[in-house]
Amino acid sequence: MPKFSIIVPVYNCEKDLPKCLDTLVGQTLSDIEIIIVNDGSPDNSQAIIDDYAARYPHLIKAYAQENRGQSAARNFALDKARGEFVFFVDSDDYVDTTVCEKTYAFAKENDLDIVCFNIWIEEEGKAPKFNDRVVFKELDTDIKYVITEASPCTKIIKRSILEDNGLRFVENYIYEDFELIPRLVLYTQKIGYMNEAFYYYIIHEGSTMRQKTYNKKLSSIYFVLESLKAAFENTKYNEVLEYLYIEHLLHLSTLRYLDYAEGVQDIKKIAGIMKSDFPNWRKNKYYQMSDFKVKVFCELAARKQIKLLKLLMNK
Repeated sequence: MPKFSIIVPVYNCEKDLPKCLDTLVGQTLSDIEIIIVNDGSPDNSQAIIDDYAARYPHLIKAYAQENRGQSAARNFALDKARGEFVFFVDSDDYVDTTVCEKTYAFAKENDLDIVCFNIWIEEEGKAPKFNDRVVFKELDTDIKYVITEASPCTKIIKRSILEDNGLRFVENYIYEDFELIPRLVLYTQKIGYMNEAFYYYIIHEGSTMRQKTYNKKLSSIYFVLESLKAAFENTKYNEVLEYLYIEHLLHLSTLRYLDYAEGVQDIKKIAGIMKSDFPNWRKNKYYQMSDFKVKVFCELAARKQIKLLKLLMNK
């Protein structure tokens, strides 16, 4: 059994894929497997994958499927994985070449099921910015994990957690990471954090969350939050669940919907959900840690003050 299965879904990434793969085949820990799944890319990605697979046959397992989305590609790779830990890497990002060696040593030393780490956020043409989740640094580890950990790329995960509990990414939705990753806390014994940044997340203008036209898939947030509600309601994470609704629905989803005329009805729907399901949300102790501008935004969103929201955000 290799120590790591590094899972890389690929779609239309010929520009960024070589840099990504260079940082994976260059890992200082050699006991790894790199599972690449081409999700029906129409560009030159397959030729690049074939080249790396030919040069690194001892590391790379390459597969291809018809275009079914990132979740389906990750799930396909999970079915092929044999590693003790899994590490998800998006093909347009790249990583520190020591990430596997350092996180594995930390996991074994501290008997951890999941190791989380910090990231660099890099916009095209700009210098990377360090991200360390300052707001919730002092919370208990489990609480901080549920609140801050939505990405599968900022952590390594013991594969047995996913396999023993039949856990996979939900397909045909966006926010699929947010649906699965916070719930892993319910199946783990111990989570740890490393105060190092190993992952370089590249922001692209054309991503789903930055598109200039309305995308009906944004409504996936309702399904995802209902899934989290089913998992966390009536557990010790009940107040955390309320905060997830505040932050991801009332705050972030409203912010996205402000960009589109079609989003007005969703903003009103969100205000209705908060009023009916979480009438005392303003007293949430995690929300109270938010900065003043976020609180002003949430209050205006709850009151459906769309014109004032746009003025606040200069939209």
